[in-house]
Amino acid sequence: MVDCCRDATKTVNFLPLSHVKAKVSGSIRATSRKRRLALEKTKAPVQTLENLEMKKTLVALAALAATSAFAQSTVTLSGNLDFAYGTAKTSTSASEATISTRDLTSSTSVIKISAVEDLGGGTKATVQYGIDPRKLARDQAVGFTSDETFIGLSGNMGNVRLGSANSLGLGAFGTSSPFGTGIGGGYAHNVVGYTSNIRYARSARYDSPAFAGLSVSVLKAEGADTVVASTSVVTASDIIVKAKDTVEFGVNYANGPLTVAYANVKHANYMAEKARSANTLGANYVLGTTTLYAGMTSGDLLSDTTAVATTKGNNVAVKHTMGKIDVMVGINNRKNSNAEKQKVTGLRADYNFSKTTATYVGYEDFKGATAAADQKIVSIGIRKSF
Repeated sequence: MVDCCRDATKTVNFLPLSHVKAKVSGSIRATSRKRRLALEKTKAPVQTLENLEMKKTLVALAALAATSAFAQSTVTLSGNLDFAYGTAKTSTSASEATISTRDLTSSTSVIKISAVEDLGGGTKATVQYGIDPRKLARDQAVGFTSDETFIGLSGNMGNVRLGSANSLGLGAFGTSSPFGTGIGGGYAHNVVGYTSNIRYARSARYDSPAFAGLSVSVLKAEGADTVVASTSVVTASDIIVKAKDTVEFGVNYANGPLTVAYANVKHANYMAEKARSANTLGANYVLGTTTLYAGMTSGDLLSDTTAVATTKGNNVAVKHTMGKIDVMVGINNRKNSNAEKQKVTGLRADYNFSKTTATYVGYEDFKGATAAADQKIVSIGIRKSF
């Protein structure tokens, strides 16, 4: 008897189950790979558009940033505050003690609000509003804005300021003295009103760029009284008493250890007063930790109200730095054509806690044209700039 079932089984070749699974899984993987590739091809244009949009956004942001860079404005609050305790004595009075922000101090107190706008192409617009805090301290009857106040444009062609920028004569004297306008330098006794003024209201000043360390400056101040009389542009309440047409011309040189400054000031005649002219020359030279200063002035006495008297002056000083201590010694002499002689001998020592904070001891001996004008001042103070 034939076993049909067994024979049939023998003739049929069954594949192993594992092999079948491998075939099936392989087909599925192939299909999945094809589908994934198809999907990626389908999505590719969408991703390209996203990239393009992102690039456009980045370009727009960059353009916006570049545009805003030309209109960036920076507002800065800075200044200096100087208080001193001291004693003053004249040949006819006893010694008196006080706390002051003016005559006894080493520097001028000021609060400055400055704004600078970058206009592009190397041009900047500048505004400065100077506030005199001594008015707030009730130590001096001065206006609230008696410090430098101006608006200006600066760039490759130089710097132009309108308002009340510092005078060129003040800058030339500062080059010749480490004391500046503070105690010991003799500025109040022998300089201001003689051969220079601090600044002029309603003035225009131009400073050229420096070429090989050399630059020139010009300042023009209109006589306000003349303006109000002829055109009424200035109201009566704005008249500056005895304001004179003034022109200053200056030359500055700074190269390495040497700095030199020259200023000439010309006052036009005013009513009974005569026209006059004066010169200031200052220089300093740095030798390591020691700086040598020298200056000289000559010309007409600017404060004279009738006949024009002439005046001559000279000053020398030395500043030496020892670590955090600066020591300054100086002499300032003046002689007028009416035989008046004046002399200031100054000494000051500063201890610098930092670049912005210092305490100091100052001494000033003023010998006036008469013995009654002699004065001695000793003070100790603190100043802080910010």
